[in-house]
Amino acid sequence: MQLIRIINVPIEYKMEIEHARLEMKQAGEVQADISQKQGQFHMKSRNIQMRMDSSEMRASLGLKDIQRFAADNAAKGTQNVQETTGAIMSDVSKFGDPGMSVKDIMASKLMDPTPQVAMTFLPTVGPAITWQPPDLQLDYEPGTVTFDWKLLQNTMEYIPGKFHLEILQYPDVQIEYLGGPNYVPPSASPDYAETEK
Repeated sequence: MQLIRIINVPIEYKMEIEHARLEMKQAGEVQADISQKQGQFHMKSRNIQMRMDSSEMRASLGLKDIQRFAADNAAKGTQNVQETTGAIMSDVSKFGDPGMSVKDIMASKLMDPTPQVAMTFLPTVGPAITWQPPDLQLDYEPGTVTFDWKLLQNTMEYIPGKFHLEILQYPDVQIEYLGGPNYVPPSASPDYAETEK
C-alpha cells in the first residue's frame, strides 16, 4: 500500500516577445521654388549731330560779336598809333634837311596817294562744320530661371525589441500522506483492537 503521493506542479508562465524593427518614414514629394526673371532688351540710339560755327564767316562780312569787335578795334588802334608815331618821327627828321621847309612837308602830306583797287569775294571764309555719326547701342539681358530645391530625406527609426515574462504559477512539489496516523504505542489508537495470540 502506497502511503505517500507526490505531485509535481510545473511552472506556468506567459512570455511575450516583440522583435526589434527598423521603421522608415518616406518623405513626401520633392518640392522646388521656381523664380523666373524675364529677359530685357535695351536700345539706346543717338541721331546724327551736326554743328555749324559761322562766327568766322560773319566776321569776314564785318558782322562781329562785341568781344571780337572790341579786340579787333583795339588792335587797329594800336596799329594806327604806331603808324602815326612813325610818321611823326619821319616828319621830325625831315626838319633837319636844309632843302625841306614846313610848307613842303605839309604839301607832301596833303597830296593824296594813288588809290589801290583790290577785288575780294565775300565772305572770305565759310562756316566751320563738324558732325558726329549716329550711334546705336543694343543691350540684351537674357532671362533666367532659378530652381530652389527642397530636398526631403527619409527618416529611419530603430525600435528595440521587448521581452516580457509573466509567471502565472511557480513550480511546486506537493507531498500527500495517504495513510492514517501512527500511534506509539499502537494501543493508543482509538481503533486499536487486541488480537488474540
